[in-house]
Amino acid sequence: MSIGKLIALVVLLGGVLFLVLHLVDKPEGVLEISDVWPENDRPRERRDPIPFTRSQQCRECHPDVWREWYGSHHRLAYVNPEVQRLSKGFQDRDCLPCHLPRPIPETGFGYGIRPLERGAAREDGVDCFTCHHFPKSKVMLAAGPLGPGAANAPCQPAVAKIVQTPNLCAPCHDQHKVHQEWLESRFAVAGDGFKDCNSCHMPEVERKRAAGGPRTGRHHGFPAAHDPAMLRSAGSMTVTVAGQRRLLVVVANDGTGHNFPADERHRAVDLHLIVHTADGRRHDVRVARFRNPYRPDFEYVNPLPKPGDTYPADLTIGELGYAKVIATRIAASFHPVRKVPYPQSTQIPAGEKRSYQITLPEGSVGATLRLWYRSNPFMADKDAVLLHEKVLEKL
Repeated sequence: MSIGKLIALVVLLGGVLFLVLHLVDKPEGVLEISDVWPENDRPRERRDPIPFTRSQQCRECHPDVWREWYGSHHRLAYVNPEVQRLSKGFQDRDCLPCHLPRPIPETGFGYGIRPLERGAAREDGVDCFTCHHFPKSKVMLAAGPLGPGAANAPCQPAVAKIVQTPNLCAPCHDQHKVHQEWLESRFAVAGDGFKDCNSCHMPEVERKRAAGGPRTGRHHGFPAAHDPAMLRSAGSMTVTVAGQRRLLVVVANDGTGHNFPADERHRAVDLHLIVHTADGRRHDVRVARFRNPYRPDFEYVNPLPKPGDTYPADLTIGELGYAKVIATRIAASFHPVRKVPYPQSTQIPAGEKRSYQITLPEGSVGATLRLWYRSNPFMADKDAVLLHEKVLEKL
């Protein structure tokens, strides 16, 4: 190829790239840092970098916040043995940008933005610098207001309201669509019922300021999937005796603004039926599993792909025969029709319910219904969290 043709090709490719970058709309909701944090609202650049590189160095001035973070699963994001096992020691490098992220203020806010992996302080996981450090201005960002000691604080704090919004959480937590699920829930609507990520996962607390005196802030323990009380508040289970050996069981996602359970691969909620016999035997069978299967599991089929769908099933109850089940997907009252990024997922979207009409076989004298949460789908009952239980001694 001649030099002239090569130059022409480079110019052509450059023009195409310009058109793609400037004329093609970015996906709805995908934010650039300038969308939520205009240049003229950002803190001025300081002369010197902050003299810290590790979260341990934040402890002296912020001991309570540091202790909360140190006990959290954000800190364990990289070293957690379960995460290490599921990612094969992070041979699956796709996981690293969120389990070991560079500062979000550096890489960008909002969903559709992918974090970038950092190479240092791996044992700190998602640390203070992930959410607060803005390297360009050489400051640590805070929601504010700042106290009287901030002017001389070595971390050079600056106010940026963006760090108290879901746009800070979305780059990592929307990799599995959690932020988009919230946007379609009733909790994302402005007004008295509004709740965002912080409402549940960073509740308000009162602490002492670094310079003395009280201050209202947010808890940095991030209660979520490893907090039994938080898990139990996410969904409910009701059991009604509807006739002779007939039960109506309803599992509802009535406490969260995202799917129940959230995330993919390593979260599962199981509904179990234990049938009692007159001679004291117990037959334990799984009625339903709520889970977003991971990529290799996508041959799974969701039997209730749309609100209003039903399906029948037979459950083997030992020598008693079969329990007849009719399952129904009940739509949410708010925004009943939603995007379905993973059609195979059996997770329950925010506000939806699943009902199960169960007819037990003859010889059933009682029943127990249990709703289990498993942090991975292969977890035994003894290691799982029992969310709800209903015992019916007589039917």
